[in-house]
Amino acid sequence: MISLNQLQNKLNYQAKTFALLMEFPILYAEKVWANGVYSLSQFSEVHDVLEHAFKENELDLILEHKTLKYLMINEFDDQEIINSLHVEIEIMVSRIESKMLVDFDSLELVSVIYKVMGLPLDAKFIVNTGAGFTLQWRPYFDAFSDPLIIQYADLSVHGCYYRLIATKFPFEKLSFNNLKRYMHWLNWEHNGDIEGCISRGNSFSKHENWLTITLELFNNGKVNDERLNPTTFEIEGERYLVYGFPLVPSLVSEWQKPELNLHVKNLDGEQKFLIRIDQQQLIFYARRVDKSTINTVNSSELIDAFNLGVLSHFDADDKLLDVNGIKYLTCFRPYSSEDMKGDQV
Repeated sequence: MISLNQLQNKLNYQAKTFALLMEFPILYAEKVWANGVYSLSQFSEVHDVLEHAFKENELDLILEHKTLKYLMINEFDDQEIINSLHVEIEIMVSRIESKMLVDFDSLELVSVIYKVMGLPLDAKFIVNTGAGFTLQWRPYFDAFSDPLIIQYADLSVHGCYYRLIATKFPFEKLSFNNLKRYMHWLNWEHNGDIEGCISRGNSFSKHENWLTITLELFNNGKVNDERLNPTTFEIEGERYLVYGFPLVPSLVSEWQKPELNLHVKNLDGEQKFLIRIDQQQLIFYARRVDKSTINTVNSSELIDAFNLGVLSHFDADDKLLDVNGIKYLTCFRPYSSEDMKGDQV
């Protein structure tokens, strides 16, 4: 059984850690942390509520408290509380920002809160899928002599279906030139093979154009910049480049699809979730582009760029991801060394 002294020490440690990460004076950090996270006006009030709960021998008063329950994270089987934090953290960020005298990146503030709460993976937007999450890869051009040259797998995120497209890439080191040569050779080898595509009307030449344009989109035109070059994804011992997009509803199959458990935040900025699947990595990208909210990006230009790139695929849906009425531009892409920078990933 956890004691009052343990929880008070944990609360004090949270405030000190918050002060250190934000470079705030401790007294100011205590007030901001109490108000922003626990929705109480003074740090001493948080201690008072804890003391009252233990005086009444009612630990449930803390577990059932709207905000103080977050102090119990990592103290017992607390997944329900953590799931609640994923939703509430947007409101916490808003409360903290209202008390700050200088601007601070909202997504960095999300990372700070997760760190202070003792959730380092969430602080880096890392999502471990676990053993129960399995992608069912299937041939995309199943009439090819090698049907595993291009494969696809479907999954669900926030109730929306996505399709991952994996293109075999046999070279250990990626360069734009050898990718184009390889794709040109494959296109020549399978020229006119339309009948074998699982999406009727698509062709390998269309796939070749889509892949090269998508690579340029995410490499910002710097197609030989090693920091931006995508890492390959291994499927049954072979290297693949994997990109993904929202799936056209008419192409959604009846096959069971794994659900990716992540929480897109209603905040401005690029959200890059590092998805770990079978000890491998993909990036799920999300950017709020809702016209009813203030964003630091030209939403129309960004959407147009994605529609010309990764979302130009024959199977891609041009509708934005809707989470609680807010629209997001989303896709999957490979991981790159550039993703190691910053608090996110």
